[in-house]
Amino acid sequence: MANIRILPFNALSLSTSSVTVTGTADSGYPESRLYDHSIDFYWKYTASGTLEITCDQGALGSWPLVNTLLIDKHNFNGRTISWEYSSNGSDWSDMVTSWVQGDNLQIVKESLIDVAYRYHRLTVASAVNPQCTEVWMGGNYEFNVRYDDPPEQSDSDNVIWTETLGGIERSTKLGGVRRGRVYSLFLFPDALTNWKALVAYLDEYSKPFYVRDHEGDYWFSRFRTLPGGVYITEQQQEKEIELLEIL
Repeated sequence: MANIRILPFNALSLSTSSVTVTGTADSGYPESRLYDHSIDFYWKYTASGTLEITCDQGALGSWPLVNTLLIDKHNFNGRTISWEYSSNGSDWSDMVTSWVQGDNLQIVKESLIDVAYRYHRLTVASAVNPQCTEVWMGGNYEFNVRYDDPPEQSDSDNVIWTETLGGIERSTKLGGVRRGRVYSLFLFPDALTNWKALVAYLDEYSKPFYVRDHEGDYWFSRFRTLPGGVYITEQQQEKEIELLEIL
């Protein structure tokens, strides 16, 4: 059996969290774009210097585990970036080793440890007019995929076809092809507990999320249909889920 991972929360957007960002965002590109569960709208800051995005999850005493950083649609090419955690907001430790970003493609960083600390910080050195969409710092729930009921590819072409009175078909392309996947999952007791926690984070399936598919690719997603399932025993379930990419 292979597995998939679903990342249902961004620590920056939790109800107890407060976020501090270097400088003042450009008009029309507010800081809230960094954690609004959308990769369509940008945060921008027209200035040069060190960029810091700091998340304080509040004085709960117990915080969710964080192990993955995801950033789409940024302009951090050539910049040295660090991702850190702290218990007090003063003394910082690396989530991963700092790196020089080699392009403007999706950033994916997976920590070797699951960290439950109050503070998390992203630092981009020598940033020039930085911009990006969601800065996702989250944990994941991992689920086993059943290969006796193989995963299905169900991509969406993102095109509307219309037919003229003369019978000629014309297309309107709304965007790129959207990935779609159908998975059958085997949920043992621990995984079933995790599924219930996932649903709570997603506010009863009303929020999008990141998924790492069975091929290891991360993409922003939602459920295409309400996930169904069959109970094998009281604490074991077979569940089918359909995922659709959000561009």
